[in-house]
Amino acid sequence: MGEDVDPEAVADNLAALANPLRIRILLALAETRRPSWDHRGMSYSDLRSAVDVEDGGRFNYHVNELRDQFVRGEEGRYWLTTAGSRVVDEVYARTFSGSHEPISGPVDWTCPADEEQLEATVEDGIITVSCPNHGVLFDMTLSFNAYRDRDLDELFAWANRRALWYLESVSWDVCPHCSGHLGGPNLAARRPESDAGVETLPGDTSTLVMAGTYCRECGVSFRIPAFFYALTRPPAVAFLHDHGIDYRTLELEYGSTSWDFESEELDDGVLVRLAIGDERLEIELDGALDTRSYRRAPLTEGE
Repeated sequence: MGEDVDPEAVADNLAALANPLRIRILLALAETRRPSWDHRGMSYSDLRSAVDVEDGGRFNYHVNELRDQFVRGEEGRYWLTTAGSRVVDEVYARTFSGSHEPISGPVDWTCPADEEQLEATVEDGIITVSCPNHGVLFDMTLSFNAYRDRDLDELFAWANRRALWYLESVSWDVCPHCSGHLGGPNLAARRPESDAGVETLPGDTSTLVMAGTYCRECGVSFRIPAFFYALTRPPAVAFLHDHGIDYRTLELEYGSTSWDFESEELDDGVLVRLAIGDERLEIELDGALDTRSYRRAPLTEGE
């Protein structure tokens, strides 16, 4: 738990949401975001009319319960605060009201290690994708809205894109969960354990340089192969593009048969080698995982 979190203050603020009329007020104010993300807010009379409350005293009471934390008011107009907008986003995503029956079945992808067809399960807001021989290769939390009119292949494809966004967020020192600051990365070479799942990645994974970091606000930790960080850097994006691979569709969590790679721990960073076809890219990252240098060269015979 974050050291600066005040549970009593949080409970008091959340208690202000425990009324259907107050939720309707937030939803009504959210409508002003629709045209071009306009945050003009609403006038007192328009807001009261939108939630259909005749009793002015009752309306004022509930608006005042939301003020400061979820709603701001000035010169007869009201608009959502950042906290109010976040609550509305979660309401639309059915976070507080959604439910569904678990679904499972095969997806149109195979394990890069043995080409077995992968199976996906969606339950309790989490999609899990597994190989019959290697166990769980991927999991990701999704909103309840994601399941509407989408099959397992679409959900898995979207989850992979979201995993890429997570990686990019971490690489920019932004926690993908709470947007807090991350601690400095720690690099360490290790041998993957037999049940770690990374043995399904292509390339030389007899040793794998891992980058570990954590969020200073929410405490969530991340351990990601340094190779994945290298993939977010412009030289790697350009290298992939030149070989006909769209960076945005990379199958980051469970590997790809499109390339080979290896990583080597340095005294103050990591060296990543990525090979596709007849060309190799070497990227050297410093201790902060920023690009120090890179070089492209043709593969020589026997490499």
